[in-house]
Formats: sequence, C-alpha cells, structure tokens
Amino acid sequence: MKIGVFYASMSGNTEAIADIITEELKDQNHDVCLEDFMSVQSASELLNYDLTFIGMYTWGDGDYPDECLDMIEEIEQLDLEKHPFAIFGSGDTSYPEFCGALDQLQSLIEEQGGSVVGEPLKIEFNPEPANEAAIKKFVSEALMFQDLKESC
Repeated sequence: MKIGVFYASMSGNTEAIADIITEELKDQNHDVCLEDFMSVQSASELLNYDLTFIGMYTWGDGDYPDECLDMIEEIEQLDLEKHPFAIFGSGDTSYPEFCGALDQLQSLIEEQGGSVVGEPLKIEFNPEPANEAAIKKFVSEALMFQDLKESC
C-alpha cells in the first residue's frame, strides 16, 4: 500500500509522532512518503496515496497552525472523493480545546467527502516512550479500516 504521512510541527512534537508512524508503516512493508506541509505544492498531492496520514499541532485556543492555513483553504475547494485519512497531532491539555485543530480537520475532511479512519490520535506535547503503544495501535487501526474498505 502506498501511504503519505504529512505533518506540520513547530517544536518538533508532531514531527516526532510522524516519524514513529512512518517507521511503524515501513516495518509493515508499506511504501511510505513522509513530508512536511511546507514542502507540499498542492493539497491535491494528499490524494496520491492509498491512505493519507495528516498531523498537525494545535495553535492557541484550538486553531490550525499558520503554516497549514493555505493547505486548509485548498482542501476547502477539493472533492476528497471518499479518500481515507488518518489524523494525528500534538497539543497542550491546559488549553480549553485540546488538539482542537484535529477536530476541525476531521470535520473539514468529512464535509469535503473524505473519510477519517478511526479516531484522531491526540498526544500531549512530545511523544514519550509510553505513547509508542498508542501510536502503533493508531497505525494498526488505520490500516485495518483501510483493509476493510478495500475488501468491500
């Protein structure tokens, strides 16, 4: 399966999660492309994969990161054609909307006709070794949902 992992990370927390996801996918022999959002030319690139993971941190009181705003505007114009996405990110529980950008992203993807497989993975700050089991479970569940979709 060809899988894209895209992320936005300011402090390195979401990038660290993306790295763990990528390694887990590679360990399962998937063809994986890992890219920072800043290197993506067009939101339509997100659809070039069998499954797309999107990761971002939450800014302020539940907002998208600034470097994702152009991509979000492009996604608002796309028909995501039931494309499967798995979303993840980092946040801070001291804010009222813990990982609120992920909730907004899930709504946007679904409004544009895409599908979010499983529940978004929300990690506080940097992933600790204790989070690795949850990240691996998230990857397994995303792959399971995708396998079920393909078999229907």
